[in-house]
Amino acid sequence: MPDVNTLERWTTLGVEPGVAPGALERVRALLNTDDRFHGVERLAEAPAAWRTLRDALRAFVVDGSADALDREASRRALVVRVGADGPRLVPVDEHDEAAALLATVLDEHRAGRLQRLKACANPDCQWVYYDASRNRSGRWCSMGECGDVMKARAYRARSRA
Repeated sequence: MPDVNTLERWTTLGVEPGVAPGALERVRALLNTDDRFHGVERLAEAPAAWRTLRDALRAFVVDGSADALDREASRRALVVRVGADGPRLVPVDEHDEAAALLATVLDEHRAGRLQRLKACANPDCQWVYYDASRNRSGRWCSMGECGDVMKARAYRARSRA
C-alpha cells in the first residue's frame, strides 16, 4: 500500500495554473502527475497502485465515471467519524495516504468544490485545474496559453468554412 512519503515525492503542490484551495490541491496535484501537454509521466517509477488510484480519480473528476473509484475505495479501510461539523470518512490507518485522498474527495464533493476541478478543453493539454470563476464556466487551464491557442484554432476553422 502506498505510504505518505511516496506521493509527495512525485507531486508538486501549488503549481500554476489552476491551484485548488486547501486539501483539494493534493487531489489536483496527483491528477496532474500525468502531464499530457509535456508528455511527462511523473508516476513512472511510483508503485502501480498510485497510477491506478490517479486514473480512477481522473475518470471520476473529468468524466463522472465512478466505477474505478468505487473499486479503489473498496480496497481502503475507511470509517465514519461524527464530529461537530457532521459525519465524515477518515482512514483507519492514519498513514494510508491513498485512503486519506479518497476521504478528501468525498469531503470536497459534499462541499461542492470537487466539481470545480476540470480538465483543460485543449485536447493536447488536459491539465486539471480549479475553476475559480464565479459561474464555473472556465474551459482552459490558462487563458494566456491554452485559451489563446483554442480561440485561434476556432477562428481559423471558421475562416476556412
